[in-house]
Amino acid sequence: MSVKIAFLGMPNKVGRSAYLIKGSRKVLLDYGVDLGKTPQFPDPVDVSSLDLFVISHSHLDHMGAAPMLYVSGDVPAITTPPSIEISDLLIRDFMKLSGEYLLFEYIDFISLRRNVHLLGYRKPFLFDGVSVTLFDAGHIPGSAQVLVEMDGRRILYTGDINTYETMLQSPADMDLGVELDAVIMESTYGNSRHPDRREMERRFVEQAIETIESGGTVLVPAFAVARSQEILLILDKYDFPYEIVMDGMAIEVTKILLSQPGYLRDPERLRRAFNAVRKIYRWRDRKKVVNERCLIIAPAGMLGGGAAVFYLNKLIDDPKNRIFLVGYQAPGTPGRSLLEEAESEEARDRADVVYMRFSAHADVDGLFRFASSIEGDPTFYIVHGDGDARMNIGELISDRLGYRVVYPGHREEYIV
Repeated sequence: MSVKIAFLGMPNKVGRSAYLIKGSRKVLLDYGVDLGKTPQFPDPVDVSSLDLFVISHSHLDHMGAAPMLYVSGDVPAITTPPSIEISDLLIRDFMKLSGEYLLFEYIDFISLRRNVHLLGYRKPFLFDGVSVTLFDAGHIPGSAQVLVEMDGRRILYTGDINTYETMLQSPADMDLGVELDAVIMESTYGNSRHPDRREMERRFVEQAIETIESGGTVLVPAFAVARSQEILLILDKYDFPYEIVMDGMAIEVTKILLSQPGYLRDPERLRRAFNAVRKIYRWRDRKKVVNERCLIIAPAGMLGGGAAVFYLNKLIDDPKNRIFLVGYQAPGTPGRSLLEEAESEEARDRADVVYMRFSAHADVDGLFRFASSIEGDPTFYIVHGDGDARMNIGELISDRLGYRVVYPGHREEYIV
């Protein structure tokens, strides 16, 4: 029997990840959303025909639509322990912000949790002649590459992948030990290189200290999952001498991560750093801290909501303050708008806005190194990237490694 890959989301952009492996069995890999004022969903799936659902990691663009599969079904699912715990937190927040647009209720996520088989890395999940194995993707704690072995074919889905070590976790596992027939590979930064990590860390800490010593306050709007904890560990590494404040969902995510120490590079270091920070839970405390000389870590990373928006509105009009944007700022988001405004003449009398790319994705060199580690003669299906990013890494893989490369479109299917 032939094995096919169907692309149900939008493989030509970042977001709405959903891939269906169809052979003697049907395995769905991720079911995410496009985040915006109105969430966009992948194509509908006949849940009654699914044999297994796999969540690569807990970001909403990979699992935000997953509860829809459980409105009227109960398909078995697998993911890692950190992924299901963080997914629970993110789904509840997603429902608060976008509930009127969603096609599911929280009880449907509870149904998903009841059907989840928790799986560690490198431990095959076997059913009806099919094997699914998760490998560390290095992206966020609990993130996984997914190897599906079905009907004599081996298909690897990278999910979001990072081949570089960070303060929070080790790099992606690139020793899979099998020959592959197909690789579904992300390409978020397929046409760019990350700046030197150590130099960026040093500049970040130096500028933060300089701001506070000049009488200002530092705000770091950061993603609650992984980025807030990475920033905290960087500050710990350089013995940051001033008070660090943490607010919002980042606190709860850190507690979840500390409950799963096997997925962290140095859990004791994170525990020590987290215990030392001042945690903010009440509005009256938020109103006090904006007038103090300190560094504040608060979600959301793109300033689309959360505690960071309150702090930004209080701090932005004072040129003594500094705002560090430490993650990707998608077009149309408040974070991207803030960056663009920072380059204008009007921004002179406002807080300094600095962009530093502490990315949890591999860049073009990391993606190519990963592709070079693959064994066998697979076809690479390049997804999860905008135009130039997909084409650039795809051409490198084709020209230098000699592999067949495909740039799938929405609703397209390919035989492996």
